[in-house]
Amino acid sequence: MLEEKIRRVPVWSAALRAVHWSLAAGVGFQLASGWLMGQGVRDPHFWRDWHLMAGQAVLVLLLLRVALLFRPGADGWRSFVPAATLLQGARRTLVFYASLGKAPLPNWYAHNPLWALFYPLMAILLLVTAISGVFHDGSYRPAGLSLAAVHGGAALLLGWLVAAHVVTAVLHDLKGKGAFISAMINGNRYFHVSVQPLEAEPPGAGRSVDVSFDTAPGGREGAADTGSGRRGRS
Repeated sequence: MLEEKIRRVPVWSAALRAVHWSLAAGVGFQLASGWLMGQGVRDPHFWRDWHLMAGQAVLVLLLLRVALLFRPGADGWRSFVPAATLLQGARRTLVFYASLGKAPLPNWYAHNPLWALFYPLMAILLLVTAISGVFHDGSYRPAGLSLAAVHGGAALLLGWLVAAHVVTAVLHDLKGKGAFISAMINGNRYFHVSVQPLEAEPPGAGRSVDVSFDTAPGGREGAADTGSGRRGRS
């Protein structure tokens, strides 16, 4: 009989976590302050000034996240390449969402395979929102639209994606077994490993293990295994 054990694996670097939560706070403030200004607050100039300063800070943070794409490991750009395993995992993750957690949640090592396809779009929307906000009152009209319209439209779409990201992250922890939210706080993810006891093996055989993540060349953990786990010998 297979015994299930939990393996704690460091995945997210301190730099990525710092940028992630700083961006989350900045974008949250921008969405909230933008909504307040749209509701006709008493002191719109106060909120406008802070909204502009926070937008500039978000733009700097976004550039820092782009710089992290050139680092090795989970921070790097290779995590977003739409390989076959990523697309398969994205499909299974979508089924998990559609079933509200009743379907099994596929395994992955670093980035959620479905959201990994949307993160570049979110980064582009964030960039468009920040730049159009800085030049909010400019006369340039891309595609015949005012910069104010571009800013508002991109911010609205970004807001919906952020809301969906938060809801699905909670759903992962509610229905899955990976402690996904805490992983972005302490940097460690938890993988459930099924181990077959040695006495169940034929004489001279090694131990058989089902793991929930791949092993990259050089013995380091790599991209997600979106299936039921790879089977190897130890």
